Amino acid sequence: MNKPPLKIVIVGAGNAGCLTALHFAWHTRKDESIEIELVHNPNIITEKVGQATVQEPPKLLWSALGFDWYNNPIHATFKTGILYEGWGKKNEKWFHPFAADQLAMHYCPKEMQDYVLNSGLFKVTESDVEDISNIDADYIFDCRGKPKNYDDYHLLDHPINTCILAKPNWDTEKVSWSRHVATPDGWTFVIPTVKESPSNPYCVGYSYNDSITTKEDAEKNLLEMFDVEITKHVSFKNYIAKNPVIDDRIILNGNKFFFFEPLESTSVQSYLVWARKAFDVIVDKKATWESATRDMMEYLHETRNFILWHYHFGSKYNTPFWDYAKTIQFDDMKFGGILQYIKKSNNHDILPESYGGSTFDSSRYSQCYLWSLKNWYDGMTMRQNHPQ
Repeated sequence: MNKPPLKIVIVGAGNAGCLTALHFAWHTRKDESIEIELVHNPNIITEKVGQATVQEPPKLLWSALGFDWYNNPIHATFKTGILYEGWGKKNEKWFHPFAADQLAMHYCPKEMQDYVLNSGLFKVTESDVEDISNIDADYIFDCRGKPKNYDDYHLLDHPINTCILAKPNWDTEKVSWSRHVATPDGWTFVIPTVKESPSNPYCVGYSYNDSITTKEDAEKNLLEMFDVEITKHVSFKNYIAKNPVIDDRIILNGNKFFFFEPLESTSVQSYLVWARKAFDVIVDKKATWESATRDMMEYLHETRNFILWHYHFGSKYNTPFWDYAKTIQFDDMKFGGILQYIKKSNNHDILPESYGGSTFDSSRYSQCYLWSLKNWYDGMTMRQNHPQ
C-alpha cells in the first residue's frame, strides 16, 4: 500500500486533539490524498471539568457529526452568554450575551472525546507516544496536555493560579448561561451541567491566587458562599509557547501551546482558530507558518488582554485580591483605539446590518466583535435595570 501524499497525525485526545482532528477530517473528507489519524493513550484520564464554548464548536459538531440538541450524546447544555455577578461597581449582575439567535454550549470533555473518536471520520490508534518526532507523518499536532517544563514558554502574570472544583448540591441545569460570580478571593464559575454527566462533580470552580489566599481560607469561603461538596484542588500556570511550530512539521495545540485562566471560555475557540490557521498552511497553501504564527500570537495576546480587562473594573469586594488583580496592566494601541471608539458609539454604530444595525463592522478583538466589548464596558460603567 502506497503512502498517501499527505498524512496528518494528531497526538492526544483531549479537547484540542479531538477538535483539531475533527476540523481537518471534515474539511478534507472529499480529498482521498489526505489521511488524518489521531493517536492517543486510552489510559490517560480525560479532563473532568465541564467546558464552555462560543458559537463555532456547535457549528462544527452539527456539520461534521450531525449533533443537535435532541440527539445529544455529550450532555451539552445551552449557553446563551455569561452572567457576571458582583463584578464592577455599578450593577449587582450583568449579562454578557451572544446574539439572541445564536447558541454556544457547555459539555463534558469525556463524552465529547468518545463522540468524536467514534465518528469514523478519521483513523484512531491507541498508543503511548514518547518521542513525537519519530511518528511517520508529514505533519504532527502535539496535543498531549501541559508541558513537563516551561523552558520554552513565556510565563504570564494573571490574577488567578488555583481552583477548587466542587459538586453542586442544586440543579445547575435550570439556567442557560455560565455564571461567573465574584468572590473576596477571585471568582467562581458555575457551568450548567446535567446530573448524569461525568462533569457534574466538577462544574463549580472557586478560582483564587494561592499567594494571596490560603487553601484553608479559600475552602471556607467557597463553602460559605455555595452549597457544594469539594472534589478536587488544581493549580496552574498561565503561559504561551515561544515556538508553537517546530521544524515546520510539529504543531503545538491545546495546553501544549498555551493556557489562560478560564474567564470568558476562550480555550476551546482558540484551539479551533489555530487549527484553521494551520489548515491554511498545510492544506489550502494560502499562508506560511511565519504568517500563521504571527497572527495566532496576536490573537492570543488579545485574548489575554481581554481577560485582564475584566479585572480592571474591580468588584463589589475591596480585598487584597481585587487590589492586586487591578495592578496587572497591558499596553495595546489597537485595544486603546477600540475602547475610544466604543465609548462614543451606540449599538447601531457597531451592530451588523443583518440585525438592523446601521453599519457592518466585522472588526474583532480576539474572539469578540466590537458590540460584545461595548456590552461589557457599558455593564461595568453604567447602572442598568434588569428584570431578574
